[in-house]
Amino acid sequence: MTDTPKQTAAVTAAKIGGIATFVPLVLGALPEPYGTIVSCLIITCGAIQVAVPAPPIGSKWTIPYKILSVIGLNVGWAVNHVVGRVNASQGAVIDVPKSKPTSPT
Repeated sequence: MTDTPKQTAAVTAAKIGGIATFVPLVLGALPEPYGTIVSCLIITCGAIQVAVPAPPIGSKWTIPYKILSVIGLNVGWAVNHVVGRVNASQGAVIDVPKSKPTSPT
């Protein structure tokens, strides 16, 4: 059974709504200075994930990188190094050569 685009959009909207509700509730439940510290930690880990490329498989930095990824909420489709990969259900990745745009004549 495949999902229709409307069902997929509804599920995505529900996920976003849940996250948008959950995060402020959790941060609001923390004492004042800790909410700011947790927010800064998440932002910093996310920024490090953007700036530092993923280590090669088998590297001693793989586990710390994954921990940093989870703390920075860089999981699922948000993962930076998924750029060249595609879910098997979406078909194969096609390499399109980059060409220079032609100038109008």
